[in-house]
Amino acid sequence: MPGSYRSKPVVLVLALVCLACLAAPAAAADVRLAIGTASTGGTWYPLGGGVANMITKYVPGYQAAAHPSGASIENIRAVASGKDAVALSMPDTAYHAFNGLEAFSGKPVKDLRGLMATYPIDIQFFVRADGPIKTIKDLKGKKVAVGAPGSGTEAMARYVLKVYGLTYDDIDEQFLSATETTEALQDGNIDAGIVTLGTPAPALMDLATQRDIRFLDIEPEVGDKINKEFPAYFPRTIPAGTYKGQDKPHHTLAWMGLFVIDAKTNEQLAYDIVKAVFEHKDELDKIHAQFKGITLENAVKGMPIPWHPGAEKFFKEKGVLK
Repeated sequence: MPGSYRSKPVVLVLALVCLACLAAPAAAADVRLAIGTASTGGTWYPLGGGVANMITKYVPGYQAAAHPSGASIENIRAVASGKDAVALSMPDTAYHAFNGLEAFSGKPVKDLRGLMATYPIDIQFFVRADGPIKTIKDLKGKKVAVGAPGSGTEAMARYVLKVYGLTYDDIDEQFLSATETTEALQDGNIDAGIVTLGTPAPALMDLATQRDIRFLDIEPEVGDKINKEFPAYFPRTIPAGTYKGQDKPHHTLAWMGLFVIDAKTNEQLAYDIVKAVFEHKDELDKIHAQFKGITLENAVKGMPIPWHPGAEKFFKEKGVLK
């Protein structure tokens, strides 16, 4: 059987004992690591595959492979059970898991640890530029696309609306995907849309060329307040000119997809995984344009659970974590 990433020193000791007993050379098998991602149609699957390749190439003694999954909740449960060594998760799901909330109610995953954050995903509230809606508070009584039911977009939309004193009782909520949302706004079937996408988002770029749109700000002071209450979400400014007709900076919130790991994972292994990623970052950049947003500075943003000591050591050495 392959060794365990949580007990590699034991495997090495046993291997040495066997060598002594047999008085013949033998090679210890590499420890195999599974990485949980999401569906094959998104960016997490190739991201996990890229990191798996880096581990196999640059972390001696380990071989890694990524596999598709049902994403955050399933991934965290797989890490907790030891089925997966590393996995991707949305930050709110990681927060809920660690604290025993929502899908993890009464069953906190206290051994869940942060390995690194990835690239920012922005929440954006947008309306037709020729309409009367100027602020998020103006959405009261309006038909608003809030994301697919149960999605990360929908959870974040509910959270932000609540901060502005709005609930689904105050709006006519429409559960639509990002593509459906931009199409519905263009056709005039909704008054406002809410999406969470990497910037610049092709869906919003296309919409902005078809119809003049206005982005509704989450004011920086509101963003700071939200970040203090819920560190998975943090303020971000999208520069003017990112989208056609966007003539001023757009203030909003972002979240980071996270790589998570079990607290019992070997500290040196966690350190070596993060080191491999950032010493060979150009290999990830070639896989997908979004991965260029994975930087040392971004890697420590929006982490709502404790750091794994190995990752913490690496980022402190690089000066991006205090």
